[in-house]
Amino acid sequence: MIEEFVVYKRRRENFVFEKRGRPSDIKVGILMPMPYNAAVSSLFFQMAYTYVNSLEGVRAYRYVFNLEEKKVEALDERLDPRKLDLILLSLPFELDYVTATYILTNLNLLRRLKGNEKPIVVAGGIAPTANPLPLSDIVDAVVIGEAEEILKNMIYGAGELNAFKVIEEISCVSMLANSDIRRKCFVEDLNNAPHPIHQFYSYDEEPIYGYGVRVEVSRGCPYLCAFCMESHVMYPFRYREFAILDRIIEKSIDVLKIPRVIFYSLSLFSVPNMDILLQKLLKQGIEISIPSMRVEHVTKERLELIKALGQKTLTIAPETLLPTYSCKIGKCYNVDYLIEVLNYAYKTGYSHVKLYLITGFPGTTMDEELKSFEKFSSSVKSIKKRGFVEVTLNPLIPKPWTPFQFLPPLSVLRSRHIEEQYRRIAKESGIGISVLDVEWAFAQAIIALGDKNTSKLIIDWALSGLGLKGFRKALKMADERIRSYLKNGWQDPPWYRYVDIGVPKTYLDLRARYLKVL
Repeated sequence: MIEEFVVYKRRRENFVFEKRGRPSDIKVGILMPMPYNAAVSSLFFQMAYTYVNSLEGVRAYRYVFNLEEKKVEALDERLDPRKLDLILLSLPFELDYVTATYILTNLNLLRRLKGNEKPIVVAGGIAPTANPLPLSDIVDAVVIGEAEEILKNMIYGAGELNAFKVIEEISCVSMLANSDIRRKCFVEDLNNAPHPIHQFYSYDEEPIYGYGVRVEVSRGCPYLCAFCMESHVMYPFRYREFAILDRIIEKSIDVLKIPRVIFYSLSLFSVPNMDILLQKLLKQGIEISIPSMRVEHVTKERLELIKALGQKTLTIAPETLLPTYSCKIGKCYNVDYLIEVLNYAYKTGYSHVKLYLITGFPGTTMDEELKSFEKFSSSVKSIKKRGFVEVTLNPLIPKPWTPFQFLPPLSVLRSRHIEEQYRRIAKESGIGISVLDVEWAFAQAIIALGDKNTSKLIIDWALSGLGLKGFRKALKMADERIRSYLKNGWQDPPWYRYVDIGVPKTYLDLRARYLKVL
């Protein structure tokens, strides 16, 4: 019963948009296929709620998903999502597609079932922008790129009698039924882009990353690391200027009354004057949380400054410990310097430092990887605190619009036999380690590199359960077309015929050859 699947669960929130509605209002749902504490950390969720409610004749309704109870939670009022005009579905990662499909199936809102009936379900996010094809039978449309400049037209378009046709004519919205290439929309000047000031949260459910003002500093990344889909899809690198960031922080803290800033950026210290901004926050008694850093961006001065600003842990992303390979993927650094940084972080008083590593790069061997990790592990034994260094190890997951997009999903399974060796070396050296299950990584690669046929696999997975057991069952039912790209990959990626994100295909081809992918 749909009435039992969607429950009304209002939180004790710091901020709720009070707006008197009318029967004629366009009703827009913002659906996050994740728990509340994760959803509120999404700046899209925050921005969309405020922006949609600011429009005349439009009301926004928020929905999140309780993974434990397998129920949709309506946050604003008890409104059946089927009575909406438009659903904005945020899908940051590929595995979110399965949860979203489970939700839409239970609401009878899958595209292949409802046809051109409202509500119109529009997905967006980095993963759908890169490759919308796996969502072909699941949603009505996908926003290719950033939604700020087209969101208003899309919302009012949903209120028209010929809503599907109006939305289809928006330049960067792909309806997937046609073969037109959609060029990515993006905000050229981030200084003029809206940023949520009135950010909502629950007093009873602490968000991931904790309580604080969430601030988007930049989009994209100047380094275009070979494995990083987000830096390619969000290209070019753009950032907010010092004065803009300062004003956003000041206004948001004044509203939220929480003297803590959580920065969002792929490369925080590539943004001019970031050190000056942090010094100012220190003088004002404001704490911070920063994302992972590149090795060469970590200095003794920054370690001391970040620690003084209340951050107890540090995350660094070297990705590989092979000095001959790091520069090839966009991570030029000196391993000896990394060890020096770790020792100084220990002396400075950090509780631990997390390192991101990737295993399974083409052109490297298992023996090379393990020897480099053994050498590194031996070098950090001087840090007497066990577990001070924590390694997060992920298999290389090939993604669209990166040089690794030509690898087949089955290449991920190459990492299956190396994980235990990493665990053994880490245990002997007092290093903490967590490893992404290679089967989850394999599933992610299948969806990321999928075509329209992958929609059926996702739907079968959602119908079979949201865990790996459901994935295995769906994979057994997959037809030969899916099995072909699992094994062989793509020489001519199908997303090229639907999406133009502005990255030259020649660059991807040449860099893939340089990295021995082709």
